[in-house]
Parts: sequence; C-alpha cells; structure tokens
Amino acid sequence: MEQSLTTVAAPDELIGKTVATKYLVEQMIGEGGMGKVYKAIQIALDKPVVLKVLRQALLSDERTVKRFQREAKAASRLNHPNSISVLDFGQADDGAMYIAMEYVQGKDLHHILSREWPLPEARVIRLMSQVLSALADAHSAGVIHRDLKPENIMVEQRRGEADFVKVLDFGIAKIVDGSIDEDGPALTRAGFVCGTPEYMSPEQARGAQLDHRSDLYAVGVIIYQLMCGMLPFDSDSAVGFATKHLTEIPPPPTKRRPDARVSQAMERLIMKALAKNPDDRPQTAEQFRAELMAIEKERRASVGTQNRRAASSAPGLAPVPRKVTPIDQQETRVNPPQSPWASNETTVKASSPIAGPVPAENTSPTTSPDRDTTPGAGASSIIFKVATVLLVTLALALAGIYGWSVMQNPKVYVPPPNAPLTGSGQLYEYDPPHELRRPGDATRDALEGDSAWHKGNISVALTAYLSAWRADPQPELALKIGELYLQQDMKDEARAWWARYRKDAPDTKALSYIDQMLEK
Repeated sequence: MEQSLTTVAAPDELIGKTVATKYLVEQMIGEGGMGKVYKAIQIALDKPVVLKVLRQALLSDERTVKRFQREAKAASRLNHPNSISVLDFGQADDGAMYIAMEYVQGKDLHHILSREWPLPEARVIRLMSQVLSALADAHSAGVIHRDLKPENIMVEQRRGEADFVKVLDFGIAKIVDGSIDEDGPALTRAGFVCGTPEYMSPEQARGAQLDHRSDLYAVGVIIYQLMCGMLPFDSDSAVGFATKHLTEIPPPPTKRRPDARVSQAMERLIMKALAKNPDDRPQTAEQFRAELMAIEKERRASVGTQNRRAASSAPGLAPVPRKVTPIDQQETRVNPPQSPWASNETTVKASSPIAGPVPAENTSPTTSPDRDTTPGAGASSIIFKVATVLLVTLALALAGIYGWSVMQNPKVYVPPPNAPLTGSGQLYEYDPPHELRRPGDATRDALEGDSAWHKGNISVALTAYLSAWRADPQPELALKIGELYLQQDMKDEARAWWARYRKDAPDTKALSYIDQMLEK
C-alpha cells in the first residue's frame, strides 16, 4: 500500500540542483514510499513542473522500478483535461529515475472537504462529474487507477471556471490490455492488496482480479463522504476497513448523518455505486456521470418550478420570465416589499407614465379595458411616436457619420520610440501599447502551441506561438519561440528571439541554459 504524500519542509540534497540538465529543483513538496516529489523549473521553458524522483535505494528493486515505469506509461496514455499530464520520463546521469508532470496550483479534495463541508449537492456533482470524465478516458485506454481518494483529486480555481479538477497519482495504476507491459515478474503478487483501505472495493480488499468498476466503487465512497462529511464505515485499522467493505452494507448517508442535505436521487445513486457485486453498480464511468448529471438536471428543474410558483403567488408583483441563474439554484428567497397603501385588493395593476392612469374598478361594461379613455391620450400617443421616429433617425445618422470617419482615418499603430531593439522592424521587436494587446487570444494560442509541442508538431507549435506573440508579446513566448527555432537549426533566429527575452526578463533562471545552447 502506497503511503500518502505529506508536506515536508526539511532541506533535501536535490534542492538547488539540476536533474538531467533540464529541471532546476526548487523545493520538496511531498514524500511517499517510492520516492520524493519536488516543485522544479523546466529550464527550457522557464515553467514550473512537478518532478517525482525514485529513491536511490530502490533502483536495485526490479519490481519497484517497473512499477515506477508503469506509472509514467499509464499516465502518458491519458489525454484528458481532467487528468494530470506527464511531460517527460527518464533517467539522470547519476542513475536517478524521474517523472516530470504538469504543476497544478490548487487544493486537494481532502483539504476542501475538511474546511468547506457541507458542500452543496450541485458542487459535488460538478466536481465528481469531472473525475468520472477523466476515469472514462483512462478506462478506454485500458488504465485502472486503483487508488482513487480525495488526496489524489486536485481542484483549482481558474479564471471563469470554478472547481476545475485534475486526477493525480497513477502510481499503482493497472494497465489491463498488456500492450505495453514488459516481460518479467508480475508487478502485483497474487493476493497482494494495494490501495487505500477506506476507499477499496470489496474485490480489491479480497485481492481478486479487478476491472474498471472497482474505480467506480471508490467514486461512490468519495461522493458519500462529500455529501455527509463521513466515510461509509468507521474503523481503527486498515484490516477493519477492508473487512467492512467486504462484509457490511453501508448505512444510507441520511441515516449516517441525518442533518446532511442529500436528495433521494443522489442517495439511491450512492448506494448503487457501493454495491458489493460489481454487476449491480453503474457499469461505466460514462453511465455513472450521466446519472449524476440527470440528478442535477432534475434539481434545476425543481428549483425553477419553485421560483415560478413563488413569483406567481407574490402579492402585487407580476412574474418576469428570465433564465435560471446560479443564485436561483441556491434557492434564495426574497420577500416582496409590502404596499405602503395598505390596499385590500388581491392584485394591484402598475400604472404607466406613458399610458396614463389605471382605469377605476367601476369602468363601464361598454368600455374596453384595453382602450385608453383619458382625454388627450390619443394626441399624446401620436407625439410620442413622432419623437421616437426622430430620435431613431438621428441615431442612425450619427452612426453613419462615425463609420465614415473611421473608414477615412483608420487607426494605425505607431510603435513608441523605444520599441525596436535594432530598428529592423522584425517581429521579435514588436512591442504594442497596452490598449492594443489581446491577452485572452494570446493565452488561447499559447496553449495550442504547448499542446502541439508536446505532440512533436514543431511547425504547428511555432505558428501558434507567433500568433500569441502578435496578440500579446510576453517574455515566455520569446523563450519558447527561440527554443523552437534552435530545434530547427535556425540559430540566428533563435539568438534574436532570445535577445528579446533577455531584454524583457533580465533576471530569468534560463540565461545559463540559453548561453549553453548557443555555444553548441
């Protein structure tokens, strides 16, 4: 059973050193049974990464080395936004084996559970639907996680996207199709149990053969815990947890925690996922996710109906149709203000400053209630319509004049005097004023470039980075563009882009790397 990572502040011999001439180690952020985990800088891109390094003492253990290699291969099979991305895998000059992964800035689900419970059901669905989406991709690639728990689910708050999930740590993942397993002894001995007992499926606790439905049981345990703040079972030992998963039916969340707010549909789905027999659980991650989303859809419809009923029954107010918003979904209630006139009428018609006063209740039966009978109302209506037509005509004329002036005098960007480095007008000298920059477009194009680079599409990556540069020239883009030109043996272009990078980021840690590359 692999130990959980714990935050460690003690100094380490690798801190401050460079691994495989690529990664500058900054700090240790965790330690497990197989090795240590560091935050490092990928020197070529000046980008933070997570570096997992296998313990030197374990390099002679064939089973551990193969397991470490399997983690890299299992994670490298995954290509999903909610799965951690493996960037590199290899062995340093001193023999140290490492895996470089993307760095996720956020909190794990255990941290959120311990500090923010109770969580609204809608948020639980939002979180776990992403986990299931990542598992669906892993299962389709023949990868079973086998150690899913809140500590292995990272949540980050992105701009415009709350609660973005990354599933981590495929350290004991099982590759079930055998297409990339090496020959040699089995990595998991017969009857050997690995995983975390609190979240183990019955078949995993028994040491039996596993399939993807074991991960879905773990998802059920996590949702149970998120909804009621407690695990399905209590025990003081790993053996006790495993035994209860094997032999006991868990109490429904509302029985275990009566004060927890769990819908009936959610409780049914949780108990289905925790079935002892895998055939009684959701059969795929896609099916599990679809059932979760159906609960959310039903909840939104219910909230919308309640809001409409509340609005229609509110005295003195007519319902105004609009879309349901997240505030509505929280079932917020606002009491309508009481009329200062203490009217005994059951409904009150709002008067309009245009249409005139509301007709009296004793209106003659021969008079249409929709017709304005106020003297002079017809003339006022004609004057209002004429004024409206004149205003619209004036607005269109002004818009036409403005458009014509823009066409005759288009805005041309003139670089400030200090923009060029050499005065040659090359793209690497581009330095537009802040108001002409488009950081959103630059971020999108840069991400496309990163994805293409990781796939080995150098020309596509270069095109994307240059497009991002035109939108918003940032130092890290100049660094990446220079690296790609160097990989294409275009050293002069690389030198020019790196000169711009030196100018914009004089204190960068990548300068020694640049000098080393240009000297070759």
